[in-house]
Amino acid sequence: MDEVVKEFLIESHENLNQLDHDLIELEKDPHSKELLGSVFRTIHSIKGVSGFLDFPRLEALTHAAEELLSKLRDGELVLNQAITSVLLATVDAVRQMLAKIEADGNDGDQDYPELVSRLAQLCSQESSAAPPSSADSAPPPPIVEEPIARQPEAASAQPEAGAEPVIEPVKKPKVSRKARAPRP
Repeated sequence: MDEVVKEFLIESHENLNQLDHDLIELEKDPHSKELLGSVFRTIHSIKGVSGFLDFPRLEALTHAAEELLSKLRDGELVLNQAITSVLLATVDAVRQMLAKIEADGNDGDQDYPELVSRLAQLCSQESSAAPPSSADSAPPPPIVEEPIARQPEAASAQPEAGAEPVIEPVKKPKVSRKARAPRP
């Protein structure tokens, strides 16, 4: 077997092992840019080299996965159970194709059309279909405005023609010690 193909197989298996770990961690933190980037790079690398080495079926499958991962990485979708399941199935299919390359020197005759279709279907979901994070569902904190002291009438008068406008600082009202809340 060609030395380049052997190296591709070794690196791909190592990267897929890391990808498995990253997917487990992503289930705990689906918004992790670092983990999403790592998973994306693994699939992107396999796709790129498989195209270079002329493994078209492997390239097509990883391309479909890369599209979905790109939307996850860019925040257009959020990892959920359906996406996790299809990504795990993709990793299994990639491993099968790598085993076929190792055994026969080609990526086999399996195109995985259902898997590619499912990846495309999930990829085409609207971003509104992504479940909100817990931070998104919390009500916003109330807006507290401090009272502003009324400015003297002279400050609101129009300046003379050619004169520089006068900008006076806003003065906060003084609060007596009795009106202040006690410190804990």
